[in-house]
Amino acid sequence: MSHDAGRLGRQHPPRPRTARWRLAPAARWAPAVALAAAFVSGCGSPRSVAPAAVSAASPPVVLDGAALRLPLDRYLLGPRESASVAQAYRALLDQCTRRFGLPDPRLRAVDAALPATLNERRYGITDAALAATAGYRVSKPRPVSSSPMPAESTTPPDPRTLDILTGRHSGAVDGRPIPDGGCSGEAKRRLNAGAPGGPDLDPDLAQRLSQTSYFASGRDRRVQDVQRAWSACMRTHGLRYSSPLAAAADPRFRTGPVSATETAVAATDIACKKKTNLVGVWFSVESELQRPGLAANRKTLEKIRQTSQIQLKVARGLGID
Repeated sequence: MSHDAGRLGRQHPPRPRTARWRLAPAARWAPAVALAAAFVSGCGSPRSVAPAAVSAASPPVVLDGAALRLPLDRYLLGPRESASVAQAYRALLDQCTRRFGLPDPRLRAVDAALPATLNERRYGITDAALAATAGYRVSKPRPVSSSPMPAESTTPPDPRTLDILTGRHSGAVDGRPIPDGGCSGEAKRRLNAGAPGGPDLDPDLAQRLSQTSYFASGRDRRVQDVQRAWSACMRTHGLRYSSPLAAAADPRFRTGPVSATETAVAATDIACKKKTNLVGVWFSVESELQRPGLAANRKTLEKIRQTSQIQLKVARGLGID
């Protein structure tokens, strides 16, 4: 899409982007396909918008993405919770592989730049204070390290390593029996010990329903109408973007230092969201679309929620918060 040159500088065509963060093994979260968070219009004080309180016929006047709770959120791990569960799985995997003398890979700390909540960035940036310094980024970019990246090893892995990790061949290594499913299977069993299971349990159901409702809401006429209103507001400032996601996908705003142009566009973006109540409308429509799927799958979703709580308890027991 072409962009006009306005007082904030010439715009370049954004690349459409949807982000799905997948964190193994069962820790996945809803599509955070845009950017940001934090200020509620209306009465002027922050408040959490619960799903039962919203109706697409009378959407709440709201801007704070971080405060939103969609009906399916109860059954989904948040970004930081999801990262903690993934880290717990890796720690359990390492405990197993150490028994076989495999080298310890470094555990990655939970990224401090992750969104704080599931919906903080679901409908685009909303945190004016963050946008003033970080633009469309999750946080202000750190200086690029001048240290060279270590070269990846070209040595093929020991075939026994795959046996230990996956259990593809039963038996023992150096006299130690390989667990069923390898160390990966052992780690998953320990992470999910006591969790409700069953052959028909789909652990990805909540995530899939959340993704479906997000994309379906984006195609809804009410959301498309409010996006057009937001786009018209942006044009009054010399900016041509079809939607908040297109603004967030502007290639100039993805890497490198945060520029004055980026922070100015981000501020205008948020002001137009507030003027059109884009977040309130989109949230209300998606809440409406999520309720039938939740009602039809409540028993399975409750098992997923219980499993998530067990995984988080295991993570805390390993010292991972």
